[in-house]
Amino acid sequence: MGNLKSLCSVATIFVAIAYFCFNGVVVADIALIKSICKQSQDYDFCVTSLGTDPRSETTDVRGLAMVSASLAVIQIQDTLGRIPDIIKQTTDPVAVRRLGVCENDYDGLLGNFQNAFRATSNNAFQDTVKFVRDGAKQVADCHNIFRKDGPIATSPIEGDDVKVFKLAELVLIAIYRLMPKI
Repeated sequence: MGNLKSLCSVATIFVAIAYFCFNGVVVADIALIKSICKQSQDYDFCVTSLGTDPRSETTDVRGLAMVSASLAVIQIQDTLGRIPDIIKQTTDPVAVRRLGVCENDYDGLLGNFQNAFRATSNNAFQDTVKFVRDGAKQVADCHNIFRKDGPIATSPIEGDDVKVFKLAELVLIAIYRLMPKI
Protein backbone atom coordinates (compact mmCIF):
# COMPACT_ATOMS: atom_id res chain seq x y z
CA MET A 1 0.00 0.00 0.00
CA GLY A 2 2.85 2.39 0.89
CA ASN A 3 4.60 1.66 -2.39
CA LEU A 4 1.40 2.40 -4.32
CA LYS A 5 1.08 5.81 -2.62
CA SER A 6 4.72 6.60 -3.38
CA LEU A 7 4.30 5.51 -6.96
CA CYS A 8 1.17 7.67 -7.32
CA SER A 9 2.99 10.68 -5.83
CA VAL A 10 5.92 10.27 -8.20
CA ALA A 11 3.58 9.82 -11.15
CA THR A 12 1.65 12.95 -10.18
CA ILE A 13 4.89 14.96 -10.03
CA PHE A 14 5.97 13.69 -13.46
CA VAL A 15 2.56 14.51 -14.94
CA ALA A 16 2.73 18.04 -13.49
CA ILE A 17 6.25 18.59 -14.82
CA ALA A 18 5.27 17.26 -18.24
CA TYR A 19 2.18 19.48 -18.28
CA PHE A 20 4.21 22.61 -17.53
CA CYS A 21 6.96 21.70 -19.99
CA PHE A 22 4.69 20.85 -22.89
CA ASN A 23 2.37 23.79 -22.40
CA GLY A 24 5.18 26.33 -22.30
CA VAL A 25 4.24 27.44 -18.82
CA VAL A 26 7.01 28.43 -16.48
CA VAL A 27 6.66 27.79 -12.78
CA ALA A 28 7.45 31.30 -11.60
CA ASP A 29 6.83 33.23 -8.42
CA ILE A 30 3.28 33.90 -9.52
CA ALA A 31 2.42 35.98 -6.44
CA LEU A 32 5.32 38.36 -7.10
CA ILE A 33 4.53 38.58 -10.80
CA LYS A 34 0.84 39.22 -10.09
CA SER A 35 1.70 41.94 -7.59
CA ILE A 36 3.80 43.70 -10.24
CA CYS A 37 1.20 43.14 -12.95
CA LYS A 38 -1.67 44.49 -10.85
CA GLN A 39 0.06 47.87 -10.99
CA SER A 40 0.47 47.79 -14.77
CA GLN A 41 -1.97 49.15 -17.31
CA ASP A 42 -2.15 45.81 -19.14
CA TYR A 43 -2.33 42.97 -16.64
CA ASP A 44 -2.62 40.21 -19.27
CA PHE A 45 0.39 41.47 -21.24
CA CYS A 46 2.40 41.64 -18.02
CA VAL A 47 1.49 38.16 -16.81
CA THR A 48 2.14 36.69 -20.25
CA SER A 49 5.48 38.48 -20.63
CA LEU A 50 6.88 37.81 -17.17
CA GLY A 51 5.03 34.62 -16.29
CA THR A 52 6.19 32.66 -19.31
CA ASP A 53 9.80 33.86 -19.38
CA PRO A 54 12.04 31.15 -17.92
CA ARG A 55 14.24 33.80 -16.29
CA SER A 56 11.32 34.77 -14.05
CA GLU A 57 11.26 31.32 -12.50
CA THR A 58 13.16 32.00 -9.31
CA THR A 59 13.88 35.70 -9.40
CA ASP A 60 13.10 38.64 -7.16
CA VAL A 61 11.81 42.15 -7.92
CA ARG A 62 15.20 43.29 -9.22
CA GLY A 63 15.33 40.23 -11.45
CA LEU A 64 11.88 40.99 -12.84
CA ALA A 65 13.06 44.52 -13.68
CA MET A 66 16.01 42.99 -15.51
CA VAL A 67 13.79 40.48 -17.33
CA SER A 68 11.48 43.32 -18.40
CA ALA A 69 14.43 45.39 -19.65
CA SER A 70 15.79 42.36 -21.47
CA LEU A 71 12.42 41.69 -23.10
CA ALA A 72 12.36 45.32 -24.22
CA VAL A 73 15.83 44.94 -25.75
CA ILE A 74 14.67 41.85 -27.64
CA GLN A 75 11.55 43.68 -28.88
CA ILE A 76 13.62 46.70 -29.95
CA GLN A 77 16.14 44.53 -31.80
CA ASP A 78 13.30 42.72 -33.57
CA THR A 79 11.75 46.04 -34.62
CA LEU A 80 15.11 47.40 -35.80
CA GLY A 81 15.53 44.27 -37.89
CA ARG A 82 12.16 44.79 -39.57
CA ILE A 83 12.30 48.53 -40.27
CA PRO A 84 14.60 48.29 -43.35
CA ASP A 85 12.21 45.80 -44.97
CA ILE A 86 9.25 48.03 -44.20
CA ILE A 87 11.08 50.99 -45.74
CA LYS A 88 11.85 48.95 -48.89
CA GLN A 89 8.17 48.12 -49.29
CA THR A 90 7.02 51.72 -48.76
CA THR A 91 6.53 54.00 -51.75
CA ASP A 92 5.34 57.08 -49.85
CA PRO A 93 8.35 59.42 -49.31
CA VAL A 94 6.77 60.93 -46.17
CA ALA A 95 6.38 57.47 -44.63
CA VAL A 96 9.96 56.57 -45.61
CA ARG A 97 11.25 59.73 -43.89
CA ARG A 98 9.15 59.00 -40.80
CA LEU A 99 10.40 55.42 -40.64
CA GLY A 100 13.95 56.76 -40.87
CA VAL A 101 13.24 58.88 -37.79
CA CYS A 102 11.90 55.78 -36.06
CA GLU A 103 14.97 53.79 -37.01
CA ASN A 104 17.19 56.45 -35.42
CA ASP A 105 14.93 56.59 -32.36
CA TYR A 106 15.01 52.81 -31.98
CA ASP A 107 18.83 52.81 -32.28
CA GLY A 108 19.00 55.18 -29.32
CA LEU A 109 16.25 53.28 -27.56
CA LEU A 110 18.25 50.08 -27.78
CA GLY A 111 21.19 51.72 -26.01
CA ASN A 112 18.92 53.14 -23.32
CA PHE A 113 17.39 49.77 -22.46
CA GLN A 114 20.76 48.02 -22.55
CA ASN A 115 22.00 50.67 -20.12
CA ALA A 116 18.87 50.25 -18.00
CA PHE A 117 19.59 46.53 -17.75
CA ARG A 118 23.21 47.21 -16.70
CA ALA A 119 22.19 49.89 -14.22
CA THR A 120 19.67 47.55 -12.61
CA SER A 121 22.30 44.82 -12.47
CA ASN A 122 24.56 47.27 -10.60
CA ASN A 123 21.75 48.42 -8.26
CA ALA A 124 21.94 51.92 -9.79
CA PHE A 125 18.18 52.32 -9.75
CA GLN A 126 18.11 56.10 -10.31
CA ASP A 127 20.11 55.52 -13.50
CA THR A 128 17.67 52.79 -14.54
CA VAL A 129 14.78 55.22 -14.21
CA LYS A 130 16.62 57.83 -16.30
CA PHE A 131 17.47 55.36 -19.07
CA VAL A 132 13.92 53.97 -19.22
CA ARG A 133 12.36 57.44 -19.26
CA ASP A 134 14.75 58.58 -22.00
CA GLY A 135 13.88 55.45 -23.96
CA ALA A 136 10.17 56.04 -23.53
CA LYS A 137 10.64 59.56 -24.94
CA GLN A 138 12.30 58.06 -28.01
CA VAL A 139 9.42 55.64 -28.54
CA ALA A 140 6.99 58.53 -28.17
CA ASP A 141 8.98 60.54 -30.75
CA CYS A 142 8.77 57.67 -33.23
CA HIS A 143 5.11 57.13 -32.51
CA ASN A 144 4.23 60.82 -32.82
CA ILE A 145 6.22 61.47 -36.02
CA PHE A 146 3.33 59.85 -37.89
CA ARG A 147 1.02 62.57 -36.59
CA LYS A 148 2.97 65.67 -37.61
CA ASP A 149 4.76 67.24 -40.58
CA GLY A 150 2.38 65.91 -43.19
CA PRO A 151 -0.74 63.82 -43.31
CA ILE A 152 -1.63 61.95 -40.14
CA ALA A 153 -0.96 58.24 -40.54
CA THR A 154 -0.70 55.08 -38.49
CA SER A 155 2.83 53.88 -37.95
CA PRO A 156 3.54 50.44 -39.38
CA ILE A 157 5.39 49.68 -36.14
CA GLU A 158 2.70 51.04 -33.81
CA GLY A 159 2.27 47.63 -32.16
CA ASP A 160 6.00 47.49 -31.47
CA ASP A 161 5.87 50.95 -29.90
CA VAL A 162 3.07 49.84 -27.59
CA LYS A 163 4.97 46.72 -26.48
CA VAL A 164 8.06 48.77 -25.67
CA PHE A 165 5.94 51.25 -23.67
CA LYS A 166 4.39 48.38 -21.71
CA LEU A 167 7.76 46.78 -21.01
CA ALA A 168 9.16 50.15 -19.91
CA GLU A 169 6.28 50.43 -17.48
CA LEU A 170 7.10 46.99 -16.03
CA VAL A 171 10.73 47.98 -15.50
CA LEU A 172 9.66 51.13 -13.68
CA ILE A 173 7.07 49.38 -11.51
CA ALA A 174 9.71 46.95 -10.30
CA ILE A 175 12.41 49.59 -9.88
CA TYR A 176 10.19 51.90 -7.84
CA ARG A 177 9.68 49.02 -5.41
CA LEU A 178 13.43 48.82 -4.95
CA MET A 179 14.08 52.50 -4.40
CA PRO A 180 14.03 53.90 -0.88
CA LYS A 181 10.89 55.83 -0.03
CA ILE A 182 11.52 59.50 0.67
